[in-house]
Amino acid sequence: MKHYDLIVLGTGGVGSAALYHAARRGLRCLGLDRFPPAHDRGSSHGESRLIRLSYFEHADYVPLLQRSYVLWDQLDPTLLHRSGVAYFGPSDSEIIEGVLASARQHQLAVDVLRGNAMPQFSPPDGFTALYEADAGWLPVERCVLAHLEQAAAAGAEHRWGESVVDWQATDRRVSVTTDLGRYGADALVVAGGAWSSRLLQTLELPLTVQRKHMHWFPCDDPRHQSGFFFELPHGQFYGFPAMNGRLKVAEHSGGEVVSNPLAASTAPDSVDSQRIEAFVRQHLPGVGSERLGHQTCFYTRTPDDHFIVDRYPGNDNVAFAAGLSGHGFKFAAVLGEMLVDLATGETPAFDYGFLGLSRFKR
Repeated sequence: MKHYDLIVLGTGGVGSAALYHAARRGLRCLGLDRFPPAHDRGSSHGESRLIRLSYFEHADYVPLLQRSYVLWDQLDPTLLHRSGVAYFGPSDSEIIEGVLASARQHQLAVDVLRGNAMPQFSPPDGFTALYEADAGWLPVERCVLAHLEQAAAAGAEHRWGESVVDWQATDRRVSVTTDLGRYGADALVVAGGAWSSRLLQTLELPLTVQRKHMHWFPCDDPRHQSGFFFELPHGQFYGFPAMNGRLKVAEHSGGEVVSNPLAASTAPDSVDSQRIEAFVRQHLPGVGSERLGHQTCFYTRTPDDHFIVDRYPGNDNVAFAAGLSGHGFKFAAVLGEMLVDLATGETPAFDYGFLGLSRFKR
């Protein structure tokens, strides 16, 4: 049984970052995954993910985001595209109140838009419109591949096509059994995405996996250069700058609960498609109505939609991230760094108490 300093289970967005940070520290490390690099069976695919500093979900995420910005630029300065994000919603909506609260607490630059400042969008009458110039988007598959490639260049091993059967840990050693072999290590990071409940089953985490849909529509309108987020009475919708004649849009709310991610359909859902088509027609003038592409991905959600990041109870050499709830990829770089800290006995530089497991174990 080959022995490593650290093993990472799952090499999607967060796991690939953990493998990179471990290798950069000179650790002998191994990444294991059922699927090939930058695959389309989990949560880290589909061309793009938004990244934004004025975080409406919780102001305590902002320091982690500021570190993520630094880490993405260090990994590859061409990854983070600061194209801006526009926010639209009622003045008392979660998005508008949350963005402004985070901006005030952390002195972030957010502009209130007046009149028809961005005519490429058509919000309902009376909506508040905000714009964050430092927000933007990340090319999701390229980010995963960059972490894996630079991890390998720093000496990491990456084995895919292996399914984890079991893992066990003491306070000094970890063993991992796959369908192809066994591996030992001093420490373990678990970043299982939609498979977290199985990989961390003794914790009985309160996780729900949802199938989500991403859509692409034709757009040659040169005004569509920024990302966007709408909070409407019937749901939250978001999208990206137009690229190569296409614009990506999706619904953040809703979703179909799935019990087995391996068996989940990748086909479009008629209700979701109708909602997206209506959103495009009503709020995105200049975007065509004929859908050009579609993909599915997973949200693994907690009851409060905040991440779980912590050490495994009783095993301080095991750290995990789970339940990223559909807004975690932008944090992948810093979460990978934090997980390696936690698994190797270091203290992360950022407060992660609000993400701890204990909030569900009271």
